[in-house]
Amino acid sequence: MTCDVCAIGERQPQLIRYSSTMNDRLVLIEHVPADVCDRCGEVTFSPDVVERLQQVVWQQESPSRVIETPVYEFRKTA
Repeated sequence: MTCDVCAIGERQPQLIRYSSTMNDRLVLIEHVPADVCDRCGEVTFSPDVVERLQQVVWQQESPSRVIETPVYEFRKTA
């Protein structure tokens, strides 16, 4: 299916890593089914996938694993 954003690429099914923040916490969800444009990288989800993502994040299900990640400040250099 042609990409709705760039109108050039084709959307291909892939499993991706979805990230979001909630209450100043980074949440990662792995192996999320999505359609990804092979040209511009635009990601789209089916309504069922969006609903499941919301359940995982809002209900704060038990994670399959926990990772530590560094946080950096973006500062303009002179």
